[in-house]
Parts: sequence; C-alpha cells; structure tokens
Amino acid sequence: MVVTEPASVAVETSLFRALAVFRAVVLAFAVGTNASRWREFEIVWLGWAVIAGMVLWTLVVTWAYDAPHRRNVRWLVADLLVAILALVSTPVIQSAEQLDASDATIPTFWVAASLLAWSLHWRWAGGLLAAAIFSVFDLAIRNEIDTTAIGNIFLLFLATGVVGYCVGLLMDAAQARSQAERLAAAAEERERIARDIHDGVLQVLALVQRRGQEIGGPAAELGQLAGEQEVALRQLVQRPPEPALGPSVDGESDVDLSSLLDALGSARVTVSTPGKPVWVSAHVGHQITAACRSALDNTTLHAGPAARSWLLLEEDGDQVVVSVRDDGSGIPDGRLDAADAEGRMGVSKSILGRVRGLGGDVGLTTAPGMGVDWELRIPRRVSG
Repeated sequence: MVVTEPASVAVETSLFRALAVFRAVVLAFAVGTNASRWREFEIVWLGWAVIAGMVLWTLVVTWAYDAPHRRNVRWLVADLLVAILALVSTPVIQSAEQLDASDATIPTFWVAASLLAWSLHWRWAGGLLAAAIFSVFDLAIRNEIDTTAIGNIFLLFLATGVVGYCVGLLMDAAQARSQAERLAAAAEERERIARDIHDGVLQVLALVQRRGQEIGGPAAELGQLAGEQEVALRQLVQRPPEPALGPSVDGESDVDLSSLLDALGSARVTVSTPGKPVWVSAHVGHQITAACRSALDNTTLHAGPAARSWLLLEEDGDQVVVSVRDDGSGIPDGRLDAADAEGRMGVSKSILGRVRGLGGDVGLTTAPGMGVDWELRIPRRVSG
C-alpha cells in the first residue's frame, strides 16, 4: 500500500521510528541471550558473525525506513529475507543439545521487527503474509514441533494481524482529521470573505434592488438584476469550497453528492439536499451532477431565462433519487423523438445516456404548459 497523504505519511513515519526502538531493544535481548550461551555453540565464529550481521542490518534498515520513499518492496523483502537467514542459521550454529532442548533461536525475538514492518506498510494482510512465510522456515528447523513452537507462531500471527489492523485505523483517522482541518480552515476563510462581502457588495446590491423597485420603469429592471446577483453572490460565498471526500471503496474515494448539487443553485434554481452528506462514488457523483446541469440548461434554453427550477436530492437505500422540476412551458408530445430523429442528442445523451450508463432509471413527467419534471434514480456505485 503506497501512502501519499501527508497526514498518513507522518503517522507511518512515527510508527516506523517506534519500530526502530523496538528493533534495538530486541537486538539487545538477542545479543545478551547469545552472550550467555556462546560456549555451547557448535560453530562459535559463525554465531558471532550472525550476531554482528544482525547489529549491522539493524543500523542499515533503521536508516532505510526513516525515509518514506525507501519503504518499498525491495527493502521490506530484504528485511524479511535477512530475518529468515538469521533464523535458518540456528541448526548450523547451535549444538545438538541446544536443538534437542528447543532452545531459543539465534535471532530470538529480533525477527519480529521484520514482520511488524510488513504490518506497518501493508496493514494486517501484509503482516499475516510475512508471518506465514516465516512460520514455514521456523517449523522446518525444529527437531520437534512442541507446544512452545506452536505458541510462538500463534503470537506472531496475532501480533502482525492486530498491529496491521490498528495501523489501518490510525491511517483512516489521520486522513479524516487532516481533511477536517482543511475544511475548517477553508470554512473560516470563506466566512471571513463572506463578512467582508456582506458589509459591502451585498448591501449595495440590496440597496440597488430596493431603490429600483421604488423608482420603477427601467430602474426596476436594473433592481431585479441586482437582486438576482445578490442571491447568486450570497450562494457563492456560502457554498462549500469543495465536495467532501468520504471512505475509499475499491480504490475510489466517495464524494458528498449534496455538496456537488448545492453548487448548481442560483437565483433561479433552488436546491434542496439532506442535512448530512450523501456519499456516492466519485464517478457516479460527477455524472449525476452533469446530468442535472444539462436538465437545468435545457430549462434555460427552451423555457426562457425567467423560468424557475427546483432540484431535490433524496436517499433510498443503495440508491439516490434526484428530482429536477421547472415551471416552464413543458415538452410537446413527440418532441424528444423528433429531436433524436434530427440528430439532436442533447436530452438522450446528456441526461438519459448518463443515468442509464450508471445503471439507473429516468422518469419524465411533462405536458404543454405544465413544466418538466425529471426523476433520476441512480445506484450509489457502479459495479464492475
């Protein structure tokens, strides 16, 4: 798993530095344990050579893991291979009496650091995979597989799985906190700008609208335009700066459909969305927004700039329902079929094509003089 989010990188870096401390502690334990029994080794010089290699590798891999760009497959695989080599040296170095007594291996608990590195980088799945690979070699060097050996392997699986799972939770929490801080900072800046605009531009536009209505004539039209711009500007400064990102599903982050559709609001378009985020996949969210924008553009084009539109977003289990209604003149019978025959694919491609391409359904209610009412029913995510 490649970590690119700055908050997640910071968390992973802290965890790898904690792992470096753990590695140093278990290295000291391994050196002390072997120092107390080296006289019983079958090949003494090789035992001390392996211990020296463990010390050297601890220094090298601690340096390597401290840089995020070096936490890659090559270093992690090399780390596991070094641990396995230190393990399989045990039958060569230890005496027959030590092997029969199921004494501790040459690296003892030092090997756990390599497995935990996989848990930190690839979460619980990587940790369990490393534990499974290591366990095969651990059991292969045993003269007798007793309850102690089984218990050690169980602890390896437990530690790597739990650590990997907890790391995943920490990463998600770090990303959520980072996003919340960015949104809070953006909201604070937007609020500051909104105050400045309210104290100046909005008050002037409201004054022009009121005075234009009082004077009448051409000034009334100017006042109406000022009022429309006041509404549009007010919606602009109150609009969320960007759609919130939600949990990741199949590698694609969800988006808040409410935020996307709120951006379509204007002086003549009223948008009503739930008071909480409506999560859909990013692809679905942008396609729905494009379809709704096309419906609103059609209203402006065919019903005139004076027509009003209403957009309503609702949730229905695994689907979302978007209604786009206007008070225009409606669509005459047969007009859509005639447009298709003429090669004008605006409605069929921009609305029907998008929604049906997502596996959704489109309902259309219209009549001359009764406006147009679109109902778009779309799944939150597109399978396959």
